[in-house]
Amino acid sequence: MSHALVLTLALLTLVSCKSSPTEDPQEASKAEQEEHPDTWTPTDPILRAGQTIYQNECALCHDEGEEGAPRLSKKSQWTKRNAKGLDTLIDHAINGFDGRDGEMPARGGTETLTDEEVINAVKYMLAFPR
Repeated sequence: MSHALVLTLALLTLVSCKSSPTEDPQEASKAEQEEHPDTWTPTDPILRAGQTIYQNECALCHDEGEEGAPRLSKKSQWTKRNAKGLDTLIDHAINGFDGRDGEMPARGGTETLTDEEVINAVKYMLAFPR
């Protein structure tokens, strides 16, 4: 086999192993963020405290959209909830809510959460960059 043929085959092999042109690294990064919402670390101490509560108590439903819970990473699912205002969302998170779009158990089903912890988690979810 000639050196030119070997070189050509080697180049063809390398080209075929290269990622396809449709695989944009930024798009892959966005998809990964949707799958792993905890990749964002806020600098505000209240939001960091809320992130901890979210990861420990809220992620079970809000990462996957269980029981109609808005997925943290899906902007479209938060638009009409944001329109209700912070006070209403905090009230629903603390006291519970059962509506057309789903249900929210009081304190996310964790009775031991304080009002402050629930409020911090709500603020984190609202501040999450989508």
